[in-house]
Amino acid sequence: MKALYQDLPFTKNHYVNFYTEDLPHFIVPWHYHPEVEIMYITEGYGTRYVGDNIGGYEAGDICLVGSNLPHEWKNDPVFFQKDSTRKSVCKVLFFREEAFESSLTYLPEMETIKTLLERAKRGILFEGKARERVEKKIREIYPLTGIHRICGLLELLDLMADQEQTLLASVGFTASVNSKDFTRFNKVYEYLVANYTSPISLQDVAALIGLTPQAFCKYFKARTGSTFIHYLNGMRIGHAKKMLIDGRYKTAVICSESGFNNQSHFIHQFKIHTGLLPTEFQAKFGMKGKKLF
Repeated sequence: MKALYQDLPFTKNHYVNFYTEDLPHFIVPWHYHPEVEIMYITEGYGTRYVGDNIGGYEAGDICLVGSNLPHEWKNDPVFFQKDSTRKSVCKVLFFREEAFESSLTYLPEMETIKTLLERAKRGILFEGKARERVEKKIREIYPLTGIHRICGLLELLDLMADQEQTLLASVGFTASVNSKDFTRFNKVYEYLVANYTSPISLQDVAALIGLTPQAFCKYFKARTGSTFIHYLNGMRIGHAKKMLIDGRYKTAVICSESGFNNQSHFIHQFKIHTGLLPTEFQAKFGMKGKKLF
C-alpha cells in the first residue's frame, strides 16, 4: 500500500476548493497531497486509514486531514459486488495553508486556527455533539463562492478549533512522514498494513530494511516513540474496534481476524489500548440493532 502523491484536479488560481464525490465506491487509494482536507461522509461505510490509525467510518464521519498526511477511505467489500446498489458520497473541502500564511503568523486572533492546523498533521476526528455542530456549518458554507467561501472556511476552522477532538495518527508516524528516511520507514508500514491481521515475524520485518531484530527495535522506537509490538497491537485493535462497532461478530471471531491467536491476550490488549473491555466497547459504540442510514 504505497502512498501515492495526488495532484488535485483544481486550478492553481484557487486556494480553496469544495468538491462532491458520488460513486458506487470510493476509488482513490492510500494517498497524500499538500492541501489540507476536510472530509465529510454523507453516504457509505467502510474502513478509514489516516496515518497509522485504522478505524471504521459511516455516514456523518468528519475528519480534518493535515498537509501530506497519507489517508484513505476504503469501502467495505459489499460495495464492490457486481450487483451492489450502494453508494459512496462525500463532501470534501480542500485548501492550501499558504492562503492564510501571513494571517496565521501575525494575527493573534488566528492562534486557535494555527493550533488546529498543527494538530491536523495527525488527523482529527470529530464525534458526538462536536460532529453535529461541524456538520451543520459545513452544510451552511458549502454553497458559498468567492470571498464568502473563504470567510465561511475561516468560520468553520474557528468552530472546529473550539470543539472536542480525537487525534488519529500517532506522534511517531507524523514525525516519520516528515523525516528524511520516510521511504525506509514506509516499507515497514506498508508491510504492517498488508499483514497485521496475520502472524508477523520481527525477523521478517527487520529484514525489510536490512536490520537485525535488535537494531530494528531501536530504530522503530526512535521513529515512533513506541515499541514495535505495542504499535502492531494498536493497529490490530483498530481493526477489532471496527468489527465490534459493526456488531455482527463474536469476540472469538474478532480476536482471530484481528491477528490475535489468544482470546485472553486480545482482551488484555484491548483494555490497554482503549480502557474498555471489548464487550464494554461494543455496548457503548456498537451498531447492532441500530439503523445506520
